[in-house]
Amino acid sequence: MSGDRSRRTGTIFSASALILCCSAFFFAASVSAANEQTVAFVMKALTNPFFSKMELGAKAYANQHNIPLEIFGVDRETDVERQISIVENLIARGYGAIVIAPTDSKQLVPACQKALASGIVVINVDNPFHKATLHEHGAAIPFVGSDNHAGAAQVGDYVMRRLNGRGRVVVIEGIRGVENADLRKAGFMEAITQDSHIEIVASASANWHTDEAFSLAVELLETHAPVDAVFCANDKMALGVLQALDISGLAGKTVLAGYDNIEAVRSEMQRGRVHATVEQHPELMGQVGVALAVKALAGEKLPHYLPIPVDLVTHETFGKTIALSISSQHNPFFASLQQAAQNAAQLHGAKLVAADAQDSNAKQLSDLLTFLNTDIDALIVNPTNTETVVPGIELANTLKIPVITVDRKAAGGQTICHIESDNAEGGRMAARMMARLLNGKGRIIELEGIPGTSAAMERGAGFHEALKAFPETRVVVREVADFERQRAKAAILRAMRRGVTFDGVFAHNDNMILGAVDALETGQHSGDKVLIGFDGIQAAIAALQQGRIDATIAQRPERMGELAVVSIARFWRGEKPAPLIRVDLEVAEK
Repeated sequence: MSGDRSRRTGTIFSASALILCCSAFFFAASVSAANEQTVAFVMKALTNPFFSKMELGAKAYANQHNIPLEIFGVDRETDVERQISIVENLIARGYGAIVIAPTDSKQLVPACQKALASGIVVINVDNPFHKATLHEHGAAIPFVGSDNHAGAAQVGDYVMRRLNGRGRVVVIEGIRGVENADLRKAGFMEAITQDSHIEIVASASANWHTDEAFSLAVELLETHAPVDAVFCANDKMALGVLQALDISGLAGKTVLAGYDNIEAVRSEMQRGRVHATVEQHPELMGQVGVALAVKALAGEKLPHYLPIPVDLVTHETFGKTIALSISSQHNPFFASLQQAAQNAAQLHGAKLVAADAQDSNAKQLSDLLTFLNTDIDALIVNPTNTETVVPGIELANTLKIPVITVDRKAAGGQTICHIESDNAEGGRMAARMMARLLNGKGRIIELEGIPGTSAAMERGAGFHEALKAFPETRVVVREVADFERQRAKAAILRAMRRGVTFDGVFAHNDNMILGAVDALETGQHSGDKVLIGFDGIQAAIAALQQGRIDATIAQRPERMGELAVVSIARFWRGEKPAPLIRVDLEVAEK
């Protein structure tokens, strides 16, 4: 009996073990299946505000697009083994994609290659993997990040100008062997020593940490005194160096620069105790990293490198006020321009105040006089009219307030910079597109913008110049519609009532081409006319996608607004902005 009981007990234990094993297998399989579409975002120290911004960007994009996302990180940026362990765990749990900001550019490569071999998408953000190590392991991993060498070179140029090309400088490095740390050190040192008499008296690593930077700076400032400037490869180390400068009574006197544009450093820049940092938009890295992971999961081919812009931010702009006179906030093009200028001013620590001229020459001049009677430090003008804006600009010149014009020129007065698209070339692009779509033969109605604005004059001139190459494509009606949708609609309806025969419409802006659409759809003639606008506003792109218009010459108003503020920032820190900055155009078509 005892033998039978033993066999039965063994059978029960074997069955139980089998059930447990099967349960574990099916549990692991179900976990893996549940994670197949999940994006894991693996960052460095989650306590670093830089990575907090990256996390916010990733989460915002994931929430907006209903993407399953989980965030992972380590306590200190030197904890390489812990980050490797996280990646190994994600592989075991069968995550669909891993977006990683590696703590080390070489040591994380084997784990990421293992993920690739397991069919997991891997996207590298912020700190690029070491190219030779990737090649050695046969790994091809897309990178999303800024040009660390170029960003640090901007800091080097700035510090060199601050020191008038002479002085003694200390460099506080990040973790040696980490790509972004090495690139920042190299970019800064190459820029600051080029054609200068500046000496790098010490360069040592504080491993990205505030406490280590403080201890190191206390030693280096004493050993190598006098020190004229200190560059830190991230802002957390700059805060540690600032503590050391405080102890030495040198805070605000020694030029101090960091990298990352964290909020604590911005506060010290407002007080003039930190002089420069670099914004590399970690929120965009987070957003783009997740977006690329999702595309890869859908089988799309990814670019090898997707650059994120860097911006030099310096203390000279903090606390300043920039006035913006916009021709019409009702126009989506100018609304986008204003919003971008607002965002750029905030980035550079400046205040932007704006006034809407409502397309009135008199109101714009009144707005300018109001601005100039208040305490402003710079003026951006988007003229309603080339001539009528001149007295306001001349008064700003008298008061020594720097002026920038954007999109439309002024006929007089002195400006430090003008920012525009090449409107004449845009007109030529529209003419070539019109002739192609009409097969070289057709009758056109041209809807003109506000008379006297450079945009209207140049777009029209470019259009007619290029149209000469197509003698059977000609303008039969030219109507002024003042860049307004309702006036454009009325102009087309008048032409239709008069029995004008036409094959296409070119409008000097998108508001007017949408007005033409309104008129044609009212008259049920929308399908047989070639319709081309100018600006590339969101409503026109939507109409393009719906097949209601054929093309628009797309400008980038947001880039214009951003560049206007950046040019003022350069002026304030002693640089000379280019007198004319052109923003690229492109044809958006069906």
